[in-house]
Amino acid sequence: MLAVPHSPESPLPLKPSLQLCREFLAGGLLYLEAGEAPRRNGSDVFHRHRSDSYFVYVTGVELPGYGALVDTETAHLTLVAPRLPEEMSYWVGRVPTLDELAEQYGADRVVYDDELAGLLAARPSADLHTLPGSADKVKKLAPAGWRVTSDVLSVCMDRCRATKTDGEVACLLAASVASGGAHMDMWRACRPGLREYQLEAVFSMSSRCRGAPCPGYPPIVGSGPNAAIMHYEALEGTVEAGHLVLVDAGAEWRCYTADISRTFPASGRFEGAARDLYGTVLAAQEAALDLMAAPAVGGPAATLADADRAARRVLLTGLRDMGLLRREATGGSDWLDAALDAKLDRVFMPHGIGHHLGLDVHDVSDAGPVPKGPLAPGHVLTVEPGAYLIAPLLARARTDPRVAPFVDFGAAEALMRGGLGGVRIEDNVLVLDAGASGEQGVAAAPGLRGRLYNLTEAAGVPKAMAEVEEVMRQEWRPADALAAWC
Repeated sequence: MLAVPHSPESPLPLKPSLQLCREFLAGGLLYLEAGEAPRRNGSDVFHRHRSDSYFVYVTGVELPGYGALVDTETAHLTLVAPRLPEEMSYWVGRVPTLDELAEQYGADRVVYDDELAGLLAARPSADLHTLPGSADKVKKLAPAGWRVTSDVLSVCMDRCRATKTDGEVACLLAASVASGGAHMDMWRACRPGLREYQLEAVFSMSSRCRGAPCPGYPPIVGSGPNAAIMHYEALEGTVEAGHLVLVDAGAEWRCYTADISRTFPASGRFEGAARDLYGTVLAAQEAALDLMAAPAVGGPAATLADADRAARRVLLTGLRDMGLLRREATGGSDWLDAALDAKLDRVFMPHGIGHHLGLDVHDVSDAGPVPKGPLAPGHVLTVEPGAYLIAPLLARARTDPRVAPFVDFGAAEALMRGGLGGVRIEDNVLVLDAGASGEQGVAAAPGLRGRLYNLTEAAGVPKAMAEVEEVMRQEWRPADALAAWC
């Protein structure tokens, strides 16, 4: 049964390769590669390396040039290390020995890459399964009589990676702690007149100091109208008084990433329409979380699509109460169903409620990044409703005879002229076994709600308006981040 982790401090994920070997029914050997650092320019300038997620899942190795060979019958892991020339020790640092690598990463054996072909040749012929990107290289290494396939492994690994081990959850919690602290440092540092890239710099510095050195994806920091751009990465705008600042940012802990969105007032207080819009999105998220947390009674568990629908109903009701939807079009008892049928909600929330999270920000499963069936224990998902005033979508809605009667375009345009762009609130949650909340010591765990364990809440990241305002009144002290993980 999945346990609720109480601390982000943990060893490397505990042998997910064991689960992979149990699930992989085709037999034979598996071969995966970390990849190489991408070249930036010249002959010796590279971007920072980030190992392939499938490789990290099996090995935990974050270094470039490594490979892994897994025997599916025994779960025996052979780590394949690049044989580096002696001078690398004074160019990039000391090169670990094979024994040191075996101890650090829990490998059963470590060999150099120039020994791999001989290692395979000494074995009886077998099927060798790899990922599509490595197939050509592996075919050259495989001895005569071996069959190399690249169409089976990824399917099995996607299914396995959707269900997180306790070790993986601990890494995700650590990423949430570091990322959440960095979010709150941005709130403390924020003041009108700053540029968006300056706030992003605060997040980067703070998360790195807290032990999470790499972003899991390009951070989104949008102030005022820029908050209405879903994947805004320019970071060139100026934070102005009265703006809401939307930040969607997460850092990696051992390659496992957080994905947290918070929206906060540039001047330190939620006021007027900004307060109303924030309250509407927060209520929508609460509706989704409540539905996901409820135990299944006499039927299947809820799906993420169920949570999405619940959030959209609350969202539309809140937009009506704000005056963004016309009262004459929303007076009947069935107006919500009619509005959803017309896809009115998509004008204000064009994205889905969430997705899998793990080694990739849009993590994998056998159904893709978004789970299709009932929520299952071990799933880690984002829950991220939002509401935005997006000029192109409002212009399209004006010409749609099914949608236009619902929208008060004058009210929407007035708020846009005032600089209101949008709100998104995003938490990361673990789905627990049905009985997990009844385990001894678990009921009092911060972040626990029914069959959900909210990693973002457990990391101490507030979202209630009064709590956000309280953090913003605090002095930003960079030294606190420097000491956070000492």
